[in-house]
Amino acid sequence: MKRIKLFEIILIAFILGVIFGAFVGEPAKSLKPVGDVFIKLLSMLVVPLIFTSLSTGVAGFDIKSLGRIGGKALVVYYVTAIIAICIGLGLANISGVGTGIELGDLAKIEPLEAPPLITVLVNIVPDNPVKSLAEGNMLQIVFFAIILGIAMGVTGRASDPLRKGLESLANVMYTMVRFVMYCAPVGVFALISWTVGTHGVKALSPIFYLILLTYAGCAIHIFLVYNVILRFGAGVKPFEFLKRIKEAALFGFSTCSSTATLLVTMRLCEEKVGISKKLCRFVLPLGTTVNMDGTALYQTMVTVFIANAFNMDLSISQQAIILVTALLASIGAAGVPGTGLITLMMVLQSAGVPLEGIGIVLGVDRIIDMARTATNVLDDAVALAFVAGTEGEEFAEGVRIKKVKKS
Repeated sequence: MKRIKLFEIILIAFILGVIFGAFVGEPAKSLKPVGDVFIKLLSMLVVPLIFTSLSTGVAGFDIKSLGRIGGKALVVYYVTAIIAICIGLGLANISGVGTGIELGDLAKIEPLEAPPLITVLVNIVPDNPVKSLAEGNMLQIVFFAIILGIAMGVTGRASDPLRKGLESLANVMYTMVRFVMYCAPVGVFALISWTVGTHGVKALSPIFYLILLTYAGCAIHIFLVYNVILRFGAGVKPFEFLKRIKEAALFGFSTCSSTATLLVTMRLCEEKVGISKKLCRFVLPLGTTVNMDGTALYQTMVTVFIANAFNMDLSISQQAIILVTALLASIGAAGVPGTGLITLMMVLQSAGVPLEGIGIVLGVDRIIDMARTATNVLDDAVALAFVAGTEGEEFAEGVRIKKVKKS
């Protein structure tokens, strides 16, 4: 008898959660604490795993190859982000989403002042690395981990005890991840039941078009843009690759947390796709921190949506500002408290769109967040595959189309 895989159990839990939430309705929100506990279990592992994985991963490269690999990853991150933003702007402009919507009494939100970009960049450097680890400041953790990894690589054999200790801690974190993943079906069921039960179909109807377009934009980005990068850049079979990491996409979709999903993505890319642990431990934590295509796509689309709701005609220059600001916001998002709300405010303010418009979409933000998080997760994995392919790595059997010459 065929053994049921964990992914299949999670998928069943997801479907049952949708059915239960739709049937029970509002009382399903009582399950939210169960989902919150599951997210907390994953979150408690993220900081030590990112720190140990990234620092030991960087230590395994020489400076020259580290710069080359990091450069390749960043190129993919920001080329795909620009394309995602253009897709969002294109769909929003063509569809006229938000036009004619009944505003009513908007939920007034007191504007939070978004920090200037230069402040975000300066704050990447931690005053106290221990404090950064305690507070979970991801950009500062990534910065310190990279510097520590470089220092261990340059120090050489004298740093072996520290490196082995960090590698040992990383392996223990992986074991803890496996323990927590046994709770995944229960956590996913609770989160989806709460989402469907709280919002329901009626709550979605006023902005159903925005939700539909966001999902369509993410689908275009995944199945067109990522397809091209995987096939022609990484030299792998796109649908075979996506099939092997589908658990990570579903996990991100269910939890709305790309950071928590990092643990799943790393395991799948190593075990199912066959990418080396060294690359996974460098590229994926970096991408989770600064690479957010789905978020960038959504922010541009919702900005046009709110502008249309207020009968604003956005000029070409305003839309260019939206593109640039959304790109910069996706870089600094992980280092800003209240990430989603504040970065969206940054984009709205840059285009002169009323901040009060956020009240229109806040009620269903969770529904939209599911699609953009899944896109963010897949983007990190696609960038990793591109780097691995161009570095001449051997993938698992059946993944590669052709051997890409090492650059």
